[in-house]
Amino acid sequence: MKIAIIGTGIAGLTAGLTLAKKGCQVELFEQSARIGGVTGGMEAEGFEWDYGQLVVEGFAKHEPLGKILDELGVLDKVKLVHDEREYDFPDFKIRVPEEYGGLHWRMDLLKQLFPEEAAGLDAYWKDYVRFTRLVTLGGRMESEGLGTKIAFYLTLLPFLPKMKWSAERLLAHYFKSEKLKCAFMSILADFFTPPSKFPGLGIFSLNGEITFEKRMPEHLAKNAEMTRFYSIIGGLKTLINVMAAEIESAGGKIHTSRVIEQIVVKDGKACGVKDQHGVLHECDQVIASGGAKETFTRLLPANCLPEGYTDKVLTIPLMDSVFMIHLGVDYDPSDVLHTVCTYFYGSYDIEGEVMRARQGLYHEGAAGFVVHFPSLRSPEMAPKGKHALTIYTICPDRLASGDWEADKEKYADKLLAYAEKKMPGLRSHIVTQRILTPVDFRKLTHLDHHAFGGLAPMMNTWKIPHKTPVDGLWFIGAQSESGGGINNVLPSSHKVAKKILCN
Repeated sequence: MKIAIIGTGIAGLTAGLTLAKKGCQVELFEQSARIGGVTGGMEAEGFEWDYGQLVVEGFAKHEPLGKILDELGVLDKVKLVHDEREYDFPDFKIRVPEEYGGLHWRMDLLKQLFPEEAAGLDAYWKDYVRFTRLVTLGGRMESEGLGTKIAFYLTLLPFLPKMKWSAERLLAHYFKSEKLKCAFMSILADFFTPPSKFPGLGIFSLNGEITFEKRMPEHLAKNAEMTRFYSIIGGLKTLINVMAAEIESAGGKIHTSRVIEQIVVKDGKACGVKDQHGVLHECDQVIASGGAKETFTRLLPANCLPEGYTDKVLTIPLMDSVFMIHLGVDYDPSDVLHTVCTYFYGSYDIEGEVMRARQGLYHEGAAGFVVHFPSLRSPEMAPKGKHALTIYTICPDRLASGDWEADKEKYADKLLAYAEKKMPGLRSHIVTQRILTPVDFRKLTHLDHHAFGGLAPMMNTWKIPHKTPVDGLWFIGAQSESGGGINNVLPSSHKVAKKILCN
């Protein structure tokens, strides 16, 4: 079977490698000169950066994504280190303690900060353990049989009344303090999703306790196993390059600087792709990743989709963009940055900040920013004696007023000024700097609208199924039904490839 795959991000590479390992003739087409898209990283003057804090979860051999990567023969070719994150709010910090404080250290810290919320924190912890058990049992059901299924549904029962709750409602169930709620919901800003529209039970997934303290054991309670947070040594591009090499060693082909301009459909079936040179690449199945709008409104012939389908595609809620500064510095910032990923928040109004960004209003760093410190774990990502940093913050893809390109230096100065309040003397140590605006990300991703993580995870919204109405055409990646993030995109792309093999 011959498969054409559009895009070489994590989605395209996962699907391509899964199929190539099973003997399919795989051809991948990348629009850019290098593979990986936003997972491919960037280099300049001896420094290397990922496009944001691309840490990963569940990559050990016994964990969900690690099992897939091991099956594909790439896990032992990348080096992982356990990692964690820290939060810095205007009035308090959630910082990894010097001495290990046990499973409940974060709950204990929050009880000290918010003593009147102790009962709510206990109730939250009880449900966090139950949710972790639910996820663990869910992952075992297929292999362990009836007993595990019964245990899964018994664990699910107490959550049934909360299934349709938003994050806002769920956290109001436990806590009264808006500041305490923010400790659990602030991460939603990354998804451009207001708490009133984010699925409530997702709060437990986004607040894995082990992601705040890498010394924690994975075993939380009976049938409740947490998945770890990891940095990939050398950055995410290390995994991307290993996957690409494995595809080619299995006989697959990867074409760079090759823009696909048309998906060829005959008699209702996708049967090939045509590139910018007019060359037709015939195949039995087509897998498209990347932009939904671009795929369904530009690449397909007219009238091959059901009436109204394109209109539905155009309604999917996408995230917006980021303003990002890659820095090379000549000092060690680990006195402030204790781990690879630190979130600095300037506001507790997550709902309002997200809604303002969606209206085209940019906070310029006042509402918060993230600092990724890749050379803390991978010294080779910077010249000797220097370090690589990435500072970024959410922003509108398009401004309500102003111009990203004309004003990018001004915006960079403002963001660095906010960062310097947390990292004194930062600007005096910068030896190289690269500014990335939404315009740059649109060029990198070849999309009309840059959605930093793809589909915004909002409740009660339609998602584009992997299996499209066109026979032989599949849609994967961050704008598909899987949603964004490596934890969603990688397993769903693997599953799609498996379905193709079963056809």
